[in-house]
Amino acid sequence: MSLKLPVYSELVKTFYSNLEIQESTLIPEVYGIKMVIDQSFFCDLTQLSSAGVPFEGTLDDDWKFDFSVHDARRLVCTNQADMTGRLLTGSLALESRILYYLIIRILLLRSSNLAQVSEKDLIVMWAFHTDRQIDWAHLVRYRMHKALRLNAPLPYPHLVTLFL
Repeated sequence: MSLKLPVYSELVKTFYSNLEIQESTLIPEVYGIKMVIDQSFFCDLTQLSSAGVPFEGTLDDDWKFDFSVHDARRLVCTNQADMTGRLLTGSLALESRILYYLIIRILLLRSSNLAQVSEKDLIVMWAFHTDRQIDWAHLVRYRMHKALRLNAPLPYPHLVTLFL
């Protein structure tokens, strides 16, 4: 469920502050050492699958005809849940609540508003429940790319430590 490596926060900050991403290749420079982590090497290091839909937080065209918010909510919620308002974690069935925790703490790391399930979280839970494949390697690289924005949280510190 997690890596048991120490995390070196200064190295993680340096990694992201000097990271370039060109297509599917990560090119960080840490203390004058430039690395090239192409898609193949990335998959070897992370053991993440690159099969499936390249999910980036919104519905992919391949899923649009199969996904409905109402059906996805019914899939992940308890029978007593309100299906109209905001989707809160208290409405989730036990299995979905555990899956949600894994999503927000490991896969799509988030540090705020943890009580409310976002549309992105709902799509990922729906994908799990309906056996849809997600290109996890693409998703992690995409999230790393989003971390290059000013004041963005730095995701996957254990993974960055593994790279270093």
